[in-house]
Amino acid sequence: MTMKPLSIFKKAIFGASIVSTVTMAAEIPSHVIKAYQEGLAGSQAQNQLAINALKELNEQTPSPITLAMLGSAETTQARYTNQPWQKMKFAELGISKLNKAVKQVNKAPYPQQARVYITAGCTFSQVPKMMNRAEHGDHLLKQVIAERSEFEKLNNQLKKMTYRCAAMAADKLEDQPRAKSLLEKSETLAQLLKSEKE
Repeated sequence: MTMKPLSIFKKAIFGASIVSTVTMAAEIPSHVIKAYQEGLAGSQAQNQLAINALKELNEQTPSPITLAMLGSAETTQARYTNQPWQKMKFAELGISKLNKAVKQVNKAPYPQQARVYITAGCTFSQVPKMMNRAEHGDHLLKQVIAERSEFEKLNNQLKKMTYRCAAMAADKLEDQPRAKSLLEKSETLAQLLKSEKE
């Protein structure tokens, strides 16, 4: 049974969490990040522009962060087609790149590893349950959160979205108590961010 608060955020959270992750990726031009964000938010044309630009960037100067964003954008592309075989093709292509990026940062410093793990974890928490990625996404997000001293150094927006994606993964894994706890942590940070703006 899916928790109502999580289903409300399903589309918005995915884009927002990845957006927060990539804003720290200085090697990616702002216009590419903007296209990526708009693609996650629902623009098929911008998503395709992001895919093209990220492919080119990754060919010129390969980076696990760029590869993770490319994988996320390709996985998102599945949302924009009605043909089941095309949905599967895009999702599998993107997931493959995300898995490769995760392997590349296995021994990397925490900030780089966290960016890739959060991008992959949030993407995996969004794909349909039948693709069996929620557990992997949950594992990656748990790893990011488990490094308490390093996790606390991340900006509050990124921590909020990490908790929210982890809540969605826990919900897909039918661990409602943990999903609720993680969602509450995300909401606490959301309130803090709101008060900081006022």
